Amino acid sequence: MSEQYALAPEFASQPRLTIPSNRLVLRLFNLLLRLQRRGFSFGDRVALRTHSIRGDAGNEIPVFEIAPTDLTGTAPALVDYHGGGFFFSYAAGHLSTAERYALEGRCRVFFPDYRLSIGHPFPAPFDDCYATLSWVHAQAAELGVDPQRVALLGDSAGGALAAGVAQKAVDRGENPICAQILIYPVTDHETKTESARRFTDTPFWKTASNLSMWKVYLRASEHAKSGGQAPVPPYAAPLHRESFAGLPPAWVEVAEFDPLRDEGRQYAEAVEAAGVPVAVREAKGAIHGYDLVEESPTAEAMFKERMAAIQGFLGNP
Repeated sequence: MSEQYALAPEFASQPRLTIPSNRLVLRLFNLLLRLQRRGFSFGDRVALRTHSIRGDAGNEIPVFEIAPTDLTGTAPALVDYHGGGFFFSYAAGHLSTAERYALEGRCRVFFPDYRLSIGHPFPAPFDDCYATLSWVHAQAAELGVDPQRVALLGDSAGGALAAGVAQKAVDRGENPICAQILIYPVTDHETKTESARRFTDTPFWKTASNLSMWKVYLRASEHAKSGGQAPVPPYAAPLHRESFAGLPPAWVEVAEFDPLRDEGRQYAEAVEAAGVPVAVREAKGAIHGYDLVEESPTAEAMFKERMAAIQGFLGNP
């Protein structure tokens, strides 16, 4: 019940849904999302270009490029991976936030429409996200991107994708990244933290939904086929990594009343323990997905702090 959580007023009335693992139901949710974002349009201060790049499986990955209309020459880039449990498409709120990143960060935002786990379990969504980063670097000159100022950002499941992509880039010694910006990130498939045990009926996202997310995402892995006996695949759950040394600096946001709160904290602690600069912020009274709540004072305050950090990472005062 809502009484058990001291939520900020703008979150108290948000819906409490349990997201199932049934893929037919998930497809219906996605249809609603696509209808919801049809009314969205970018403002006249940004220009939108749509690129089509080829993934490792020969698939086409649409990538939206959002940039200020008056941005010329070489500029920093932000590769933005949307959240949605790996199985939901992006919402209008994701596009609106990407527009703000471009305008306030004075950068080019690259937003991949990666394959969803409903039809393509891990590693397909992750592979599309890594392919996007590789493409930005390979085409940096043509895109007008400074390859030394490329940052990764992701919210929720997008945070897992951003962190995993950063890890793979470091392991391969390619595609340099100046920062990983993780917003209430997914990092741990086990769903056994204190916050996962406590926050079982929070608005937007609850523990049961988290379990559904991992069931769908990992269903093709040896980990799932072995009933959890085999290790989780590399880069799927970023917290399950042997060494965090050498990763790019991190900005990590968590929400006070979020089942994922503690795994976000634990990821930040692991990165910091490896000697990587980390900044952690907790949104008090907030829920998972607070960025998607319109006119939220809490979300706006967090966004301003995040934007200051992004400007610092990208070298744009």
